[in-house]
Amino acid sequence: MNRVTAAIAQMRERVATLEPDKVERLEKGNVLDSFEHAQYQNQQARAHATGRLTTEEAQVLYIALGEVGNPSNGGWATGTDLATKLVVTMVIGELLGARV
Repeated sequence: MNRVTAAIAQMRERVATLEPDKVERLEKGNVLDSFEHAQYQNQQARAHATGRLTTEEAQVLYIALGEVGNPSNGGWATGTDLATKLVVTMVIGELLGARV
């Protein structure tokens, strides 16, 4: 298990305790448009190329995002759950923060 998959496992436990309306709000707040999707993929690729993410960690992000985002899943790959979306978003935020 790598840092990202460990964080996703912990987040799944937290999401399981949330009220349905909170889950719905979080889902609506984690929609990616095509520009954001491309930026997320670019950030994970850059972080992998510079050694900030391992191959396994970068692969988790890549798979969660999908080659092309699925509009029916908020711009994420089909089957990407809320916990994964939240963790990927946090990782991308940390990567962007480190670049500033």
